[in-house]
Amino acid sequence: MDILITGATGALGRPVVRLLAAQGHQVRGLARSDANVARLQELGAVPVRGDLFDAAVLATAAAGCQAILHLATKIPPMREIGRRNAWLATDHIRREGTHAVVEAARAAQVATVIYPSICFAYPASGAAWIDATNCKPIATGYYQSTFEAEAEVQSFIDNGGRGIVLRMGFFYGPASPQSQAQIRYARWGIATVPGRPDAYHPFIWIDDAARAVVAALDRAPAGIFDIVEDEPATTAQIAQALAQAIGRRRIFMLPESMARLTVGSEIAAVMSRSQRVSNRHFKEITAWTPQMTDSRTGWRQVADATPRSGVR
Repeated sequence: MDILITGATGALGRPVVRLLAAQGHQVRGLARSDANVARLQELGAVPVRGDLFDAAVLATAAAGCQAILHLATKIPPMREIGRRNAWLATDHIRREGTHAVVEAARAAQVATVIYPSICFAYPASGAAWIDATNCKPIATGYYQSTFEAEAEVQSFIDNGGRGIVLRMGFFYGPASPQSQAQIRYARWGIATVPGRPDAYHPFIWIDDAARAVVAALDRAPAGIFDIVEDEPATTAQIAQALAQAIGRRRIFMLPESMARLTVGSEIAAVMSRSQRVSNRHFKEITAWTPQMTDSRTGWRQVADATPRSGVR
């Protein structure tokens, strides 16, 4: 299969490219720099030099493809995550970027478009299981643009395409700058996941998220699916896992009041919700299952990959 990937050199894009190239697919990746051209070649992809927002480049890149995976994003670093202006580039990629991808897919008669959205905009659910089949996200504020992107994918479905939205949990893994920042804060004695000790938080190991993208390409029908761990961890469990990852008995769980000062009231409110999100629907359809089943092991791997330097 010929596949075009935006964001092919990002934290999610890199493992997706590796998996698809290993399966023998012909993978193309957009690259805006010489460095990214070299990275794509190392990963086994064919670089297409150009920008997501250049219609001519995107049309050329999409020609002859059977699928486009729109994995591009630009999440702000943790030190800036509470500034609304820091999200403008991400909003642009989500809104105008997804529109450009869908238009290119239609023009090139691409059969499948896959977009990774988020599941942590669902309302608080306590200990009740929720997913896209029984719960609607709160599509406002910082996260509104990702649901506008979902609407673009829905329009692709409405016009006969196979559009797939994967609502991902919070990414974590050694390749995630946000995860490394969480380890740095943990070394300062702070667990950066706020909320009641028994509140659930939907996370997903990045390599498992990449495997979900490939499983969706292979086996999922059009629709919306949730990609999270089998059993979301609670605030207390995450704090304990972070403590163990850095060799401490315990670290300080961040109260919501301090989280508001750190990341802003809106994001703190989202991060504090209890969201016990289920991956059941996607697992039943595709037979995908997460391989990282122990968050203690996962956070230890992140800690091993994080240099012992100050929080930045």
